[in-house]
This record gives sequence, C-alpha cells and structure tokens, in this order.
Amino acid sequence: MDKEILTVENIDKSYEKKLVLQNINFTVYENDFFFILGPSGCGKTTLLRIIAGFVEPDRGRIILNKKDITKTPPNKRNIGFVFQNYALWPHMKVIENIAYGLKIKKYSEEFIKKRVKEIIEIVKLEGVENLYPSQISGGQQQRVALARALVINPQILLLDEPLSNLDAKLRDELRREIKRIHKETGITMVYVTHDQKEAMTLGTTIAVMKDKEIVQIGSPYEIYTNPIDIFVASFIGEINILKGKIVKREGDLLKIETDEGIFFVKSKKQINSENVSISFRPESAVSEEKINVIKGKLHDYEFYGDIVKINIITQKGNLFKIGVYTRDFNKYKKEENIIFSISEDKIMIFEQ
Repeated sequence: MDKEILTVENIDKSYEKKLVLQNINFTVYENDFFFILGPSGCGKTTLLRIIAGFVEPDRGRIILNKKDITKTPPNKRNIGFVFQNYALWPHMKVIENIAYGLKIKKYSEEFIKKRVKEIIEIVKLEGVENLYPSQISGGQQQRVALARALVINPQILLLDEPLSNLDAKLRDELRREIKRIHKETGITMVYVTHDQKEAMTLGTTIAVMKDKEIVQIGSPYEIYTNPIDIFVASFIGEINILKGKIVKREGDLLKIETDEGIFFVKSKKQINSENVSISFRPESAVSEEKINVIKGKLHDYEFYGDIVKINIITQKGNLFKIGVYTRDFNKYKKEENIIFSISEDKIMIFEQ
C-alpha cells in the first residue's frame, strides 16, 4: 500500500468574509507528482501557501507524515517551496543561494559543500555556480530556485506555477527537466498550475479546482477520458458540445435527440435527467459515415504541425472541431460536404 505523505483535511479559508477555499480534502502519496489545476482566482495558490505554512486556514488540518503541522511555523515543516517569481537573493551568488537553507539550519561546511555539489549536478547548473542571479538566464534562475528547495532534502516539494514566467520553448525544456528531477530524486511534489498541458504531461494525479472547491481528483487519463462534468471536460483539453434529450434507454445505450439528428451514446453513468449535453473530443471523430454522423462544410482550421484542427459548420449553424493528421488535411476542401462520425462509446454525456 502506498505511503501517505500529505493529507489536507476539511480546509476552509476566507479573506474579509469572502470564501476562497471550501472543504478541501485530498491525500498525496509517496513519490506522487500531484497537480492542483484550475483557472486563475480559484484558490489554488492560497491552498499551496496553507500547506507551506505561510497562510493559516480558518478550519481544517494539514497532516505531513501522520503529524499535524497546521500550527507549525513554515521553517519547522521541512517543506521545500519554489515560488513563481523565483525569489532569489540578488546579492548572493548561485552557490550561496542554493546553500542558504542549509546554513540557516547550521549544517557543517563540509556537509553543505558536498550536498550543494550533488544538487548542482542534479539540476545541471555546473559552470554558473559563482555568477549572480542577474548574470544568468530565466531558465537557469528557475533551476537555482529548484536547487535551493531540493538541497534541504524536504519531505515534500511545493511548486507555485514555476514556469509561467518563461517563454514557450523554455517552458517545454524545463518541464522535461522537472520530470527528470522528480524521477531521479523520487521526491513527492505538489505543483500548482492553470496550464492543463503541464498537468497532463507531468502529473501522476490531478486535482481540478473550480470556484474555491476541488471538483475531481484522478490520473491524467481518468480526468481526460471520464470527466465528472462539462467544466472539467472543457478545462482538460478541447471538446465539442451538443444539447439533446434522451428519448430511449436500453441498458447502457441511450438514444438522444439533438438538432443534428439522433445520437446513440454508451454510458454507465447514472443519468437522472432527460435533458442532457453530449460531447466528444476532436480526435474521437473519424472520417467515415457510420453511427452518430456529423455533416457540414469546412469553416476554418488551426495548424499545429503534426495535426490540423478543422472547424466544421453544419446546416444548423453548429460548429464542431475535428482533429485530423496533417498528411490528410488536403482532402478537405472549402464548400465541399464533410462527413464524420463518432463511436457511441467515445461520446461523453452530462446532465444539463
């Protein structure tokens, strides 16, 4: 059985009578890469700062390795924290920034020297140890912030949108590096972001937040393929949505009437309402005329290199986004009818 490292229990927090976190509960296990994902303003950074001890909750408990640390000061929690803005000391060299936490804890010079050397190798900062933060790149500054948090050998590492200040190429590079560091060190990480790509590519577990609450927790695959509601489905990747009404039920197979015709959906979910929304991912549509057919004309498209997202507009005026490989894109012409279909088990269904 996996070892529980962190338990967040019944956390509430308000600022000036405005509730920003409500009944937050989750558990993080050893070696987990746990993501807290949600739009700006949903409370995810406040939650991370409560775990770190920078903010005190109004209600609930923070338990680290089976010890209640809710009232424990931040410097006594043995938790590493990587800030969004890096928060490096500008007057200290890279090596001094990294060693700072160990010096505060009064480790021997010999131990500090050895430990800092180990961490510099892990985060690949060889050659810049004696430079100041202003003399190195943004990506290197982020590595220094990571190294400073890792050097104290924390029980858990918290990261607050650490890549948001970097350009797209550097974000991709650092994303791979953080994944490598997690694998090499085995440290448990809790990472806050609004970027679903980061959560999907790095995370082992994702907690999706909306309006001060956690609405779903699961693996990236579970969240993507079986979202709990329309919000989660649309926040994790792209979806097409169509409103309809259930007109027949035969076990798991539902017959749904929409303004685009009849759709058949296989679902094990308990659906109590007749009025529903059905949705599917762009990649779930196939270019053949089978069940659940969509007909329309090419409206416009978005080129992503290996794939093209084409937007099809139907006679009813509905717009659907379909994913096709770039090699197949040339066969779709404007003003020509385009036909796609979606398997009944690839359609998600939600009560309206």
